[in-house]
Amino acid sequence: MKIEDTLLRQRKVLAKFGELALASDDLEQILDEACRLVGDALETNLAKFMQLEEDDVTFFVRNGVGWAPDVVGKVRVQACEGSPEIFSLNTNAPVISTDIAAETRFRYHDFQKNNGVKAFVNVLVHGANGERPFGIFEVDSRRPRQFTDSDIDFLRGYSNLLGAALKRFKNFDVMRETEKRLRESERHYRIAAELNPLWPWTADKGGNLISIDPRWYEYTGLSLEQTLERQWANAAYEADQVSIAALWDQSLATLQPFDLQVRLRKHTGDYRWFRVLALCSLDVAGKCEQWYGTIEDIDDRVQLESALRDWNVLLEVRIAERTQQLEDEQRERAVTESKLRQSQKMEAVGQLTGGIAHDFNNLLAGIIGSLELMQRRIDAGRYNDLTRYNAIAMTSASRAAALTQRLLTFSRQQSLTPELLDPRKVLAGLEEMIRRSVGPSITVECSFRTTDRIRCDLNQLENALLNLVINARDAMPGGGRLDLQVDRCVIVETLAENALPPGSYVSISVTDSGTGISPQDLSRIFDPFFTTKKIGEGTGLGLSMIYGFTQQSGGQVRVHSSLGVGTTVTLYFPVDDSPPEHKEVDLVDTQKLESSGKNETILLVDDEAAIRQMASELLSEIGYRVIEAVDSVSAISEAQKLEHLDLLLSDVGLPGLMNGVSLAAELKGKFPQLKVLFITGFAGGSRLVSVDSTTRILTKPFSLNELTSRVHSLLNTP
Repeated sequence: MKIEDTLLRQRKVLAKFGELALASDDLEQILDEACRLVGDALETNLAKFMQLEEDDVTFFVRNGVGWAPDVVGKVRVQACEGSPEIFSLNTNAPVISTDIAAETRFRYHDFQKNNGVKAFVNVLVHGANGERPFGIFEVDSRRPRQFTDSDIDFLRGYSNLLGAALKRFKNFDVMRETEKRLRESERHYRIAAELNPLWPWTADKGGNLISIDPRWYEYTGLSLEQTLERQWANAAYEADQVSIAALWDQSLATLQPFDLQVRLRKHTGDYRWFRVLALCSLDVAGKCEQWYGTIEDIDDRVQLESALRDWNVLLEVRIAERTQQLEDEQRERAVTESKLRQSQKMEAVGQLTGGIAHDFNNLLAGIIGSLELMQRRIDAGRYNDLTRYNAIAMTSASRAAALTQRLLTFSRQQSLTPELLDPRKVLAGLEEMIRRSVGPSITVECSFRTTDRIRCDLNQLENALLNLVINARDAMPGGGRLDLQVDRCVIVETLAENALPPGSYVSISVTDSGTGISPQDLSRIFDPFFTTKKIGEGTGLGLSMIYGFTQQSGGQVRVHSSLGVGTTVTLYFPVDDSPPEHKEVDLVDTQKLESSGKNETILLVDDEAAIRQMASELLSEIGYRVIEAVDSVSAISEAQKLEHLDLLLSDVGLPGLMNGVSLAAELKGKFPQLKVLFITGFAGGSRLVSVDSTTRILTKPFSLNELTSRVHSLLNTP
């Protein structure tokens, strides 16, 4: 569990730091938080980021936590022989030093020793493949310690996030510098616009340059003789000269404007982008008499466009990575939430069983007593009261079976499926369990004042109600009154912060006359893991999960409480006016089953002798041929003697290596038309069975009428 806690804590730190690294515009905040948060993940209070300076040798302790005042922002170290930093640069991999006393590869720095460092692990922080690292991120410990593979994997991911953040700010700096230069260029452009910012030039009708602005000579360093006619093109980048000549010849031939972006060499040897534009001046006859052109410096604009393209590519990559990360986190969160929900359900079952066990024993006492009285009457030859005692035993057994089935259904782990529900029926179905769980000292009253329906997950709603009942019971140790109410309310307008939106709602209230909740605790009751119960009596997750469940269902939860008076918790759900979802029910008239069998062969497999005897006698009486087996081995042995088998009636859980599902698969190899009716008392048994037209399942305990009805229905299904 500690490993799982560590991994979960590290994933949370990665997620929190990842969001900060992507969202924050403050690099110092990101670096400081990187040093602080890593302590939560690796349970240490010493961390630092050492930035590699331009000389590629010096490391500057730029940020850190847990260090003496003379370290962060002041210490510089050299990556020289015998230093941890040169070892990191040479290996280009995480460096782990678990004990200063056993370290032989390099020497710890004096500032580390002065701060009590006994062990550390560091990783290089890269921006991208092939680029020099930004620096080293290091986690130090004041005691010797081991660093696990998960610690190293965490630090790798952590350094990648940190590198991405530093790369982002580096790009921001380039962007800001480019934007600054562009703004400055635009300012000069506006000023120069009034002073003819373009370099004018002219050429004769043959395309030979005859004049050009003096700024051309200042920029290129060429003389007039090196520029006239078509020699000016020699100042262009060699790869651009072919394009210049081809387009210039085309413009001369067609008299269409000449417009081209080219790189021109400065007298210093650098190249800048220019736009060269020329228009033909026509004479009265429509023939070219001269060309007038301009040269415009567009280097800043081209560089900005290139930077923007690079930034867009980087942004798309980061968005894709972040999207994948969020999807992975969402999947992990869904698994965790499912486990928490099941844990809460099982905690509720545990809280309920104490009260239910008392009443369950009462039901068993009624059954046993009735059977004993029946036996006494039979022994005495008095048969007139047997029906009455049998009815008492059957009633108690049915109530006990319903209670057991309710507990099994509730505790079963099921996927969440919102459905259209009638809250009255949900509460009525839980009423018997609630009454038995709170005990005779608490009076339970139910009130149903609306027939409206809501849409939410049945499992979660039952879980929420039972958690509230348990809390109410614990608040009334000396007994009291518990009121459960389903009502309708209409919200006209939103009057308060976080209030319900206007509309119609179903309210489900649980009110107790218990000790109440203090105002201080009332403000915290929905906080995860907050509980007023003693250690071991509650996780503090019940109310927080109820709060989340109602929010996900479009509703809200409200709590009103007074010390010494009691507490009311009300769940609000939007009314859903969708038409009810009708489910087809297969009903069979049991009165027609008294002799429904036609000598069909049934193989009955169950390790419980009483169930085999009871089912075998009944099925034989109504016309079926029944063969009994106690487990899968004896069942297969009996089946091998048969030429024909119509139905396998088997428990899901059988002794031995082969359960009922595997037995059915084995027998269907010999009897392809075999039909199967599974019986099970295991809470998760139904999940093992795939029900179809030839396969059904019956949950224990069941009545004999139910059994004969299912057998008849299955055998008479085409």
